[in-house]
Amino acid sequence: MTISSVQRKSAASIIALLMAILCFSSLLSSLIEKTPLAYMDQRATTYVETTMARAAYTFAIVRGLNGMISVIQGTEIAVSPAGIGLNLSVGEVLDPINDLAERFSWIMLASTASLGVQRILMEMGDWLGLRVLLTMAMVLLAITPWKRFWVGWDLQSSATRLVLVALTVRLFIPALAVVSEAVYDRFLDRHYQEATQTVTAMSHELENVVPAVPQKDQMQSESTLQTFRQWIAETRNLIDIRATFERLGDKIEHFTEDTIRLMVVFIFQTILIPLVLFWLFTRLVVMRITPTVTRPLPALSDHRRHPQ
Repeated sequence: MTISSVQRKSAASIIALLMAILCFSSLLSSLIEKTPLAYMDQRATTYVETTMARAAYTFAIVRGLNGMISVIQGTEIAVSPAGIGLNLSVGEVLDPINDLAERFSWIMLASTASLGVQRILMEMGDWLGLRVLLTMAMVLLAITPWKRFWVGWDLQSSATRLVLVALTVRLFIPALAVVSEAVYDRFLDRHYQEATQTVTAMSHELENVVPAVPQKDQMQSESTLQTFRQWIAETRNLIDIRATFERLGDKIEHFTEDTIRLMVVFIFQTILIPLVLFWLFTRLVVMRITPTVTRPLPALSDHRRHPQ
């Protein structure tokens, strides 16, 4: 039994319309839940939530550190051993940390915003990719067997574009999650853990540095014996203050190095990898679309040049 051209066109249109109904009614999404793609979706959700929690935790530490430094800056510690007055400014020691923490807080804000955008795109991917774009592509494919061109518009190539774009929208975030998670586990996790410990230790150190030293109004003498005791206490405190500043100076160097490591970790994971992967997806789509779009055009021009 020979199948006529009309029957083939009708069958192709019916299949495309059924696929359009399947996409628009979310039945296709339900079927996807029974495929390995559902596992990728789960990994994407876990990745975004875990990374956002990690970024929020680090951002809170840095902002708290910045706030403590702002409070400490300008504080002067007054001591007068043997009657010689001496003022020490804590803020001068902490200036490098304050500048670096301020810049790092902006990077963390950008990283958190990037993760928020990824979460929204993940939620939109199923709706925009399947229910909207893929449904439109199936409708165009249902029309294509009967009318390939409309006002110079190649319906088949347009449908192919929409299919590729729909798949890109649907698969981009799951693919990004798999790649980013693999890169983080393999290369970045160790740097993050070590650097976070240093930043947290510096935060605890700053919490204790000011209460450990006396303020000017705490030192008042009432007698010669009290003055002598005060002189001994001030001398001891001056030694402690100097040791505290030296200890802070040693930790500032490690803090700077590890803060830069944290910057690299979050820039790489939340900004660089998404941009590179987006560029790759875009290039693949463009490479696949270009020959599809340009192929029918000569046939269209020949048809117009030699009418029946």
